[in-house]
Amino acid sequence: MTWEFITKPVHGTNAVSWEWEWRCASDDGSHKSSARTFSSFSECIADARLNGFTGDADPSESGTLFQRPEARFNWY
Repeated sequence: MTWEFITKPVHGTNAVSWEWEWRCASDDGSHKSSARTFSSFSECIADARLNGFTGDADPSESGTLFQRPEARFNWY
């Protein structure tokens, strides 16, 4: 199973914010993703755990993660 944690643009009336979403690809080829976006990485991980994520994700390990809005963090 491969887990991916990404940031997505969320458009408001006069602004755009970047929020987290999780995605999961199973070995059988099926995919699922979070039902909503999250304002923090911690909230996103907590929801992913409710949906089967068992890893110990730390976004600081990816280096430039927070230096660009379209950040991506993969967990295998």
